[in-house]
Amino acid sequence: MAFSLSKRLHARRGPWLAALLAVTLALPALAAGRQLDDDLLFATLRASAPAAPTALNRLFALMGGDAAHAQAQMNSGFYPWWTLPTAQVAFWRPAAAFTHWLDFRLWPAVPALMHAHSLVYFALLVAAAAGLYRTVADQHPPAPASAALAALLYAVDDAHGFGAAWLANRNGLLAALFATLALIAHLRWRRDGWRPGVWLSIALLALALLSNEGAAAGLGYWLAAAVFLETGRWTNRLRALLPALAVIALWRTTYTALGYGQWGTTYVDPAREPLAFLSALARHGPVLLLGQWLLPPAEVAPFLTGAARLGLWLFAVTALVVLALWLWPVVARSATARFWGAGMLLAAALPAGGALPANRLLFIAGLGACGLLAEGLNAPPAPQAWRRVVRGTLLVVHLGLAPLLLPLTAFSPALLGGLAPAAAALPAGPELAAQTVIVVSAPSFAHATYLPLLREQHGLPAPTRVRGLATGLGAVTVTRADAATLTLTPADGFITGFDGVFRGPAHPLPVGALIDLGDLQVTILAQRSDGHPAAAAFRFAHALEDPGYVWVTWQARGYAPWTPPPIGATTTLPAQLSSTP
Repeated sequence: MAFSLSKRLHARRGPWLAALLAVTLALPALAAGRQLDDDLLFATLRASAPAAPTALNRLFALMGGDAAHAQAQMNSGFYPWWTLPTAQVAFWRPAAAFTHWLDFRLWPAVPALMHAHSLVYFALLVAAAAGLYRTVADQHPPAPASAALAALLYAVDDAHGFGAAWLANRNGLLAALFATLALIAHLRWRRDGWRPGVWLSIALLALALLSNEGAAAGLGYWLAAAVFLETGRWTNRLRALLPALAVIALWRTTYTALGYGQWGTTYVDPAREPLAFLSALARHGPVLLLGQWLLPPAEVAPFLTGAARLGLWLFAVTALVVLALWLWPVVARSATARFWGAGMLLAAALPAGGALPANRLLFIAGLGACGLLAEGLNAPPAPQAWRRVVRGTLLVVHLGLAPLLLPLTAFSPALLGGLAPAAAALPAGPELAAQTVIVVSAPSFAHATYLPLLREQHGLPAPTRVRGLATGLGAVTVTRADAATLTLTPADGFITGFDGVFRGPAHPLPVGALIDLGDLQVTILAQRSDGHPAAAAFRFAHALEDPGYVWVTWQARGYAPWTPPPIGATTTLPAQLSSTP
């Protein structure tokens, strides 16, 4: 049935049929609401209204590298205590920011329409991907059946669900859409001599880069096309890359000159931290590709520690080696398979080395993966039993499970977020505006950082500040050292999951380091093998029973009251979901 449907996708209206299928499966996104960074974007837009230029240029600038400003944000509680003050996470994404500004101006109180807006771009991306597969197949047969099957695989890929449904990730959707259209224009120029194609590809690539810097990963397909799809003199083939290279060079020069960039966190700029980038690429690349080809999703990796993290990496490497052996016959005989495979690997390298692994980063790399997988599935069945097992597994994952999982992943931002109701139901009294909320343990930094913001958006009193102590999914051991001091030892250590957005592994906190936040001093007592803190002492300005403190911890889907133990006593907060081996 799936292969019959894929044949229809190569018809004239095939790309729009693929788009309709993808959006239909992703419709649960309409109920996902605003989650996590979505609320931060909304708050920034509200604060900058009606100054559209400010919103367009600074919407995705979290940290600018100013140590004094970062320290002030840490003191206020907006940045967590482990923040690297000189870190920079400042993205220039004015094209994507403009779409959020439209949401804010047109339907600020209706998240469902914001998601519908995103799904329009998702539909266009899937249609563009189907058009790209057809363009490559028309230029370099094998049969159009591979192009149609690739379109089907891309349309139902559950790896796209979270990225299409999370409003804050719309920039990734737009970057992939414009980069795909740019590649189609480039291929038309090179194949048919269509002169407008070169100028159109330049303009579209510029739009892609102004949506998300990860669009530079798309250049991998330009290079792969020159090597595997084109013929003729190498000088002519490589010269065709110059327009795209010029666009990227101009964008990068402007990006840097305007003060944007990444440094010191898990967002790694390969130009500024090449060694850290290569290290991250080795750690994250196999896991990211595993999320594209099989299971589990790449988002699992940042929450694992120790043997569990190593085990996932080894499984990813082993699975990819088996897949490579399975694909080798089709890669050896098909230029288009080599194009899709090389493009996928080159496109996956930038997000794999530049950010923590997450399936939402796979829109561009997935183009090559689905093209390559389609050729592998359309190849004549091999007699070897292990090859039949691999083929059957891939069919189950991509044409059996993926269409079932896509609706779930499209709704998953609501499952992973859900902070707004919890913030509104915070167990605190009317004097909250004069108090400090202390979140002893929660899954991520967002559970503390966004608490005042969410209460303000709902017209509720917000605390003076919030202090998040431990984050992660494992259990936390808490010891009362004296009247004003707690010692925390999380089972998974500190700075887990995506908390590294404020401090990367290349900038560890050593034992004995003291972080002074004014009302709170944090001292690092022990260190994990990866350099992140394993235990820390938190000394408050007042006794822990001071009425100015509101103590809570995260339980299930909300904040629960918590009472500090007596002096000398130890208590353990249970795991949210243990990630330790």
